[in-house]
Amino acid sequence: MTALPRRCAVLIVGAGPTGLVLAIRLRQLGIDCLLIDKQPTPLPWSRALGLHARTLEILEALDVLSAVRKRSVQLKAMHIHNERGPLFDLDMTGLDAPFPWVLCVPQTDVEQCLSDQYEALGGHIERGVELVEFSQGGHAVGASLKVGDEIVPIEAQLLVGCDGADSFVRQALGLSFDGVEHKDHFLLADVELDWSLDKTSAHAFLLPEGALLALPLPVGWRLVLNLPPEDDQNNDEPLTAEPFAQRLEAIFQQTPTLSDPAWLSRFSIQRRLAGRYRVNRVLLAGDACHIQSPVGAQGMNTGIADAFNLAWKVGLFVQGVGGGKLLDSYETERRPVAKAMLNGVDMVSRYSFSRNFLIRGARDSVMKLIAKQPRVASRLLRRMSQLDVNYRDSSIVDSGSALFAPLGTEGPKPGDRMPDALLKDVSSGESLRLQDFLRDPRHQLFIQLSADLDHQEIVAAFALADRVPSEFADRVRTVVIVADALPDALRQLSEFEVNILDDDNGGFAHRYGPAGLWLMRPDGHLGYRAPISDSDQLLLYLRELLSKR
Repeated sequence: MTALPRRCAVLIVGAGPTGLVLAIRLRQLGIDCLLIDKQPTPLPWSRALGLHARTLEILEALDVLSAVRKRSVQLKAMHIHNERGPLFDLDMTGLDAPFPWVLCVPQTDVEQCLSDQYEALGGHIERGVELVEFSQGGHAVGASLKVGDEIVPIEAQLLVGCDGADSFVRQALGLSFDGVEHKDHFLLADVELDWSLDKTSAHAFLLPEGALLALPLPVGWRLVLNLPPEDDQNNDEPLTAEPFAQRLEAIFQQTPTLSDPAWLSRFSIQRRLAGRYRVNRVLLAGDACHIQSPVGAQGMNTGIADAFNLAWKVGLFVQGVGGGKLLDSYETERRPVAKAMLNGVDMVSRYSFSRNFLIRGARDSVMKLIAKQPRVASRLLRRMSQLDVNYRDSSIVDSGSALFAPLGTEGPKPGDRMPDALLKDVSSGESLRLQDFLRDPRHQLFIQLSADLDHQEIVAAFALADRVPSEFADRVRTVVIVADALPDALRQLSEFEVNILDDDNGGFAHRYGPAGLWLMRPDGHLGYRAPISDSDQLLLYLRELLSKR
């Protein structure tokens, strides 16, 4: 182990997916951070498994997605059955997104890919290092770290607890973690099976005596079943695969041959949400502030999204930009997302695992109805994928002061995730996607010009191409989007510090409207939108958000 520094900008406690995503993005921003984990080695087992479309966008921005895909199984469908046969088939390939998949990959493999990228960026995970105490002052957090038998003091501008459901950071802050625990207990097994079920699909069997979930792994399958409380009284008895064999026999009338489990675990489901995400210079992310049922594979995805939302705000704050209002926006944006997710997942879990005859009947009727409504199924998939998460009520998103007449109701609203679009670099001819700009951890200003340029648009384009890079070059990248080939009136734009892109296939205009100003935040959400005529209001917004305090 290297000698620990005595000072850092950000101390991150917990090297799971949430902590690693936060640390990688901070390294991309050039922010000094220290990532610690009290475990001497990564844990070999994990309950988290699925990665949704929005998370894949984040992993691509971190340059990790390619490595993760090599360790994954791509899901194409979810098949749900009851004791009488098929109930509902969900096609998971129809998402309108750059990565319209669900990947099944164990959390341990995700962590390994993230760790490799963090180290490639010059970072190092300090393992076997435990946070045992911290206190806050006006300008820093003082922490005591236990390394073997030694206590090492360290000072950081901010501390972020990504230390899981039993978070020491949350408990030390005295924050509530209110919620409920399901009465059922659950068993999990990673096994190989000699059955013929499709390896590119997830399968759920909802029987009167209980449910069985089967999720494909790169090698074998993960099985999850529920047990009533009375069947799980003695937690000291050794676990066996026998309950899985019994449940499989109830489904298939004969038991597929099970291998010895590579992992066998007992767990219970809880739904809990921290009362606050921030106390002055200390923040929480991931399981430290929300835990939920594994149904729908939302937990790891939500924690990764927490970190991606938080990273750019932390990066600006430690550089003296944004102040407390910027850090406050993390909780006001992310906590409602977690609350809605917890409520939705909890409802699905209770209905999925219920043994009550009336509840099961109502559930099965609803599923059959959804199966006949493709649009409803599509909305359900988008919600699961977290593509529809928005921050429209955030205090740090806005639109211009003038009426947005040129766009009407077209395009994303402030706070929405910005949809992807295919564009072409005017100078190189290279094809680019809007998603590609997330690799740059700055804000991205897209100045979208109309096909029929008028004098006002030309003047505004040159003014912004001059003023935005001169005032905010280290925090905002400026991109001009023309509707077709670059007009002669705009050729001198190439002399400015801007990128010029061609919407030659009309994909951007189709998703956003005919013209406007679109400010994409480093997390891919729309921070500001306005007509071209509101360029002065845009500059005021940028100064309020990004000027040093």
